[in-house]
Amino acid sequence: MASFLPTKIVSQNLRKPGSGISGLFVKYLLKKKNRTLSIETVGRCNIQPDDYVLELGFGPGLGLQAAAAKISNGSGKLYGMDFSPAMMGEAMGLLEPVITAGNAQLTIGNVADLPYRDTSIDVIYHCNCYYFWDDPSKVLHGIHRVLKPSGRMVTGLCLAGLNDAGRSGVLRKEMYDSDQYMERLRAANFKVEMEEFPFLGSDVKYQIINATKS
Repeated sequence: MASFLPTKIVSQNLRKPGSGISGLFVKYLLKKKNRTLSIETVGRCNIQPDDYVLELGFGPGLGLQAAAAKISNGSGKLYGMDFSPAMMGEAMGLLEPVITAGNAQLTIGNVADLPYRDTSIDVIYHCNCYYFWDDPSKVLHGIHRVLKPSGRMVTGLCLAGLNDAGRSGVLRKEMYDSDQYMERLRAANFKVEMEEFPFLGSDVKYQIINATKS
């Protein structure tokens, strides 16, 4: 992780990328490092053309772009929420045709206060996001509220990369502890399972946490 930037600055910008030099560097990292994980996570969501889909913490919009293709031939709609204005600008540019067609709506806000109707979303997904939530229990109960009955949330993560970030001091272990995260999901009335898959052409594996509303 870039030694020329203090770890605290990198951590802050991973949480909420800004428009300065450090923010630009983190945006570059998100595009380069998260591209494959974002696309793989969307692929594991089993999105159907008529689904209403929400991405939390969409970053530069790579996952949104992949999800938009899944609903392009149906009546589904794509939503996204992030609290970084810099990321909103990136994603709006990438998704402009879909937004103009009325098939996507992006919002700046805090995931602890989801502005969506009760039982209105089929699929929610996010990558490298949950360990930045200030109040995970509140966020998860809000997610449960907006999901349709038997709706699902898919979490994409790469524990190998997170452990590297932990060793470098960018993240603390207790922030990204996947066992603790899954316990919180169960406490919010989700059925939970974790799967592991190799990145294409690599020995490195990524993890998918499936949470189904119960």
